[in-house]
Amino acid sequence: MKKIHPGRFLKLNMIRLLRLKKGAHQVAIGFSVGLFPSWYPLIGIGPILSLGLTRLFKGAMPAAIFAASLDSFVWPLTFFLNYHTGHFLVTLWRSARLPASMPNIDIPDWPEDYMQPIHQSHHWRDAGVDFITGAAVNSIIFAIIIYIVIKWVMVKYRVPLLRRLRGKKVQPSASQKD
Repeated sequence: MKKIHPGRFLKLNMIRLLRLKKGAHQVAIGFSVGLFPSWYPLIGIGPILSLGLTRLFKGAMPAAIFAASLDSFVWPLTFFLNYHTGHFLVTLWRSARLPASMPNIDIPDWPEDYMQPIHQSHHWRDAGVDFITGAAVNSIIFAIIIYIVIKWVMVKYRVPLLRRLRGKKVQPSASQKD
């Protein structure tokens, strides 16, 4: 089987996206909904979920497949953003809820061997809450941003991008010559 260079693969898929007969709205829906599951650690079922959501929202399937294939490349970035966004929001929320004076709680004197696993489990629980909070917020915000950007590009630059990717020179129209 012949290997395709990653740059050529990206270029071919961009041409396929731009050549879709679907409208800009459907392509944008397909792309943003196709990328939506990449914000969550859904190992193995992310692409299937992308296709199901795209069908539910009546988006373009090729756009969803292309977006879902980007998941493996963007996962490290989304993981990083999820955790830090969630940590920021949870810390902000907790600081807004703290009372002015905390009651003095008497904690029993347990041996350190018992307390260390308890502290460790709280740390992992907090990290999970931060991650899920960030994933929920980021997936919604970025789905909206990606929808707007893809729709704008498809409406405004579809034909010039397609010509440029194919390697054809863009012919200036009569109004641009003057």
